Amino acid sequence: MKIVYIGTSDGLAETLAERMGQEGNDVYVLSDKAFPRKPKGASLHRFYRTPRKGENFGKLLRSVSPDLVIFAGNHYISGIREEESDEDLTLLAWSLRTAAAFPYVKFILLSSTEVYGNTGEKSDESAETAAVSERGIRFIREEQLLDIYRKRHGMNAGILRASQLYTSRPKEGERDILSRSFSSAVHPDVRMPNHVFQPLHVSDFADAVKRVVYGGSRYVYNVCGSAEISGKRLYQLACRHEKLSEQDIRWEDSGCAALADSGRIRKELGWSDFRNLEEQMQGSEITFERSFAQKNKKKRIFPKGIRQLAENLLIFAVFFSLNSLCSTHSLFSRIDWLMIYVILISVSYNIYQSTLAAVLASAACLYGRHLSIRELTAFYSYADSVLAVMEFLFLGFVVSYTANVLREDAGSVRLDLEILKEEYEDLKAVNEENVLIKNEYEERLLTSKSGFPKLYSLVRRLMVQEPDRILMETMQIISELIGTDTVAVYQGQSGSPWLRLVGALSDSSAMDGKTWNLSDSPRIYDAVEHGELCQGEFGSGEPAVVLPVVCRGFPEVVVLIKTLPYECETLYHINLLKTLSLLLRDSMEKALQYEELSREERYVKDTDILKAGAFRKRVLLAGEKAEKHMAEYCVVELIYSGSMTEAAVLAGRTLRVTDCLGTDGEGRLFALLAGTGPENLEHLQERLSACGLEAFPFTGEPEEVPGGLATSEPDGQKERQHSC
Repeated sequence: MKIVYIGTSDGLAETLAERMGQEGNDVYVLSDKAFPRKPKGASLHRFYRTPRKGENFGKLLRSVSPDLVIFAGNHYISGIREEESDEDLTLLAWSLRTAAAFPYVKFILLSSTEVYGNTGEKSDESAETAAVSERGIRFIREEQLLDIYRKRHGMNAGILRASQLYTSRPKEGERDILSRSFSSAVHPDVRMPNHVFQPLHVSDFADAVKRVVYGGSRYVYNVCGSAEISGKRLYQLACRHEKLSEQDIRWEDSGCAALADSGRIRKELGWSDFRNLEEQMQGSEITFERSFAQKNKKKRIFPKGIRQLAENLLIFAVFFSLNSLCSTHSLFSRIDWLMIYVILISVSYNIYQSTLAAVLASAACLYGRHLSIRELTAFYSYADSVLAVMEFLFLGFVVSYTANVLREDAGSVRLDLEILKEEYEDLKAVNEENVLIKNEYEERLLTSKSGFPKLYSLVRRLMVQEPDRILMETMQIISELIGTDTVAVYQGQSGSPWLRLVGALSDSSAMDGKTWNLSDSPRIYDAVEHGELCQGEFGSGEPAVVLPVVCRGFPEVVVLIKTLPYECETLYHINLLKTLSLLLRDSMEKALQYEELSREERYVKDTDILKAGAFRKRVLLAGEKAEKHMAEYCVVELIYSGSMTEAAVLAGRTLRVTDCLGTDGEGRLFALLAGTGPENLEHLQERLSACGLEAFPFTGEPEEVPGGLATSEPDGQKERQHSC
């Protein structure tokens, strides 16, 4: 997906580019300036400077041809001035005019909760806009402009109204809520408004934007921090963070600052904020950057080149004096002071200063020997002087070049070290963020009403040794966890795309009929074959969730959830279903293994015919399902000629995978038809008749039911005389 972000290169833009880049999207940032550093993990990030003319802006946006446009403007996080409001409104008009030409483009406007005004209570998305601040009025104008284009051109658009955003690195001079709080602590005023804020970290807001992009179905969402904080408390925390004494300030009670309710995005998209501003400041996770620290640096009086030249000449004067004074000394005259000078300059300065040093040393050497440049033409007469000059020049260049190479290598090593330190800090921040989210999820899963405690209490009902009862309990458990009555369970056979309905909570839970051909939905069929959870595409007619349960190498059972409530279409609930599928698989495998080990006790030897006691339990369970309106059933007696074993083989070719055969121990053969009522026996009777078997619904008295079974009506009426 091609995503264009229109706004300034601040912490929000950087975080969004990172988050969307991690999802494999191609991110384009249209901003007034580039990022100071490349966003982490955003390999497809590209930067374009915003053109000053609307025509060029439209050409640039059309050349990108985006799938999604996120508009924040150049003054989204910071406070707003009147001229900046007009600037962003003009930029929005350019963006909408261009995006309207692409009907498939989704447009998301980042707005503010200040559009609700100071109502004194939390406003949801249905509340009317009544801004009183300049910033709120600006966003109302932007939302009205978006609404005009949306209705006129049928644009796919949405609005995210965010509370006060902040980053972990506030700067003095910026106008976001946290930067202004630190600036107030450094430069306190006599009077300050004691607003109530809902601060929200840009990382949490970026996650909300991502969820709206991929799953949002509403036009407006509120995105607010869950922890409220007052301006006075924020000032106190900033003073403690900077180790400053609190000043005597008159706090004006100005009410609230447009508090809003973000329940919609939390319930429908499963979003939640994980960062608490007060805890971050107390934990020293916030770093305040003061701008005046750079301004207080002393300015250089002289340029670097002139300063080095003066130092070079001064050092030459010192060594030239030493060379002159020590020329008559018996010991010090043996030291080549000028050569030391050349090497010292070559090591300490650049090649230009070393060249000058070599020239000055050569001139001083010739001066000391009372020679001139012209006399050096007689090489054989003044060979020592010529070699001395060449030595100065050669050593000066070689030492200077070597020193420069070593300095460049050292600089490269330092740069690599800084990059490694930066990467380490980035990885450390990512790790801390992951640990924070993990701990938060663990706490919620362990303490919430719909978390693992409830799941465990429900799953204990699966710890039985009867596969049919496990499937019946599974439908009820999912219904309680997800809050839906559109749950059905199907059973299949290895290598066949046909599934047979085992039970359903309601008439609208199952697919068409009592059998389901998975080959009609290749995507679902492939997911079921691989044992993977499959989510249906919205508006395609597919079920919301198809959850296969793999036992013995193939999907033994397929759980179908036809529709999901909006508040349950979250990653949390999907993970709960995946966890439930693992527990269900273990329970089914143990139950099937128990059936295999106890086969001799339950089945007539060398047949698939249940003995009287085992058959009685199956009929009782089928009656329990019928009482809960999960599935109808019927017991028929099979009239046969020949041996019961041969009749069972013939009947087994006709009966479905969910049916079973049983005997009363006296030579009579019965069949339990799951999912089939007495009124639907005609087709089955015809098929059995073709095999030489006659099937009749069991119509005996309760005491004559096979194995002594008796079932009762759901409403407490007298006991049934036949099982149906």
